[in-house]
Amino acid sequence: MKQITFLCMLLFPLIFNPSLSEAQSYDMFVGTYTSGTGSKGIYRYNFDISSGEARPISVIETPNPSFLAKYDNRLLAVNEGEGEQATLSLFDISTGNVKLIDKSTTLGDHPCHVAFDAAGNIALVSNYSGGSLALFSLTDNRSKLILHDLLEYEGGGPNADRQQQAHIHSTFFNEGLAYVSDLGSDQIHIYSLSHDGTDLRNGALTLNEQASIYTIKGGGARHLAFSADGLTLYSLQELTGQIAVFRKENDEWLLKQIVSLYGDGFEGRQGGADVKISPDGGSLYATNRGDANLILHYAVLPNGLLEWQNKYSVQGAGPRNFAITPDGGYVLVANQDTNRIVVFKRDAFTGDLEDTGKHIEVPAPVCVIF
Repeated sequence: MKQITFLCMLLFPLIFNPSLSEAQSYDMFVGTYTSGTGSKGIYRYNFDISSGEARPISVIETPNPSFLAKYDNRLLAVNEGEGEQATLSLFDISTGNVKLIDKSTTLGDHPCHVAFDAAGNIALVSNYSGGSLALFSLTDNRSKLILHDLLEYEGGGPNADRQQQAHIHSTFFNEGLAYVSDLGSDQIHIYSLSHDGTDLRNGALTLNEQASIYTIKGGGARHLAFSADGLTLYSLQELTGQIAVFRKENDEWLLKQIVSLYGDGFEGRQGGADVKISPDGGSLYATNRGDANLILHYAVLPNGLLEWQNKYSVQGAGPRNFAITPDGGYVLVANQDTNRIVVFKRDAFTGDLEDTGKHIEVPAPVCVIF
């Protein structure tokens, strides 16, 4: 029965999204650190799903684009710096000649994450060192950035080295709400958004806190993912190398499970980095960039809980981020410390990964998106 259910989950997106099964290649963007690495900025590729090869297209010169977000023909990049060097850049990627069309300071040091809302009209930027969250709208056919709100956070956690203050690390949207992870205080803040005008260029756009989820003390909430039904939340804990699984019951998020990002007996430095659900909803993957340098695979059970499947070497060091191709056929892991992206082939039925032996050489890769 489990195999039949999994097969139905696999076929559903292909039946109702024929473009996924028909696509032969994908536009791919890689964000990097440029300071002292030799990198120029954002690297654009064409990724061929029949061969697993990535063909270089162009380089977008911009400083320290450590995280990217894409909506239609617009690309956002946070430029991770301090003061006036902490910025959000907006690019037009509709043609091969990529253009920078707007740029804004984020009013907080070291922005490390940016996310579009479902409509592509709002962007939220996480300022890590600044401990703040910046709310932007995109107006005039998504060609202009307007900063509407800045939330500054206080508090810390038990890890004296990493949690002296708030460290906003990411924002993810689910069913119209924004979920903001604070590594410093081990919380996930949940916001609705409201606007008092008909045009985003006019009126106030604000964030309204609805609730907070307390994660693992000292865990360091970094990134998160949601199950296909939106009722299970998987919070990646950077500092303890764990995933905290929450299930929504009666409008409350309840902790149901904690799983580790390493095998039994591992005693090295932890470094939970990224977590994602496969397009078919049947698998969850997460990277541990500490001493482990692994990508972990878990099956997602019908009740949302995780069942450990396997662990794989990332064939490098510092797997900060990874991406799954929209068809679910490949997983690409960005190894920051060894300057390469490793390409894994993903089994459509089991979710198992196989190293293809194909590598994309790029300086200090830290973000991959399709």
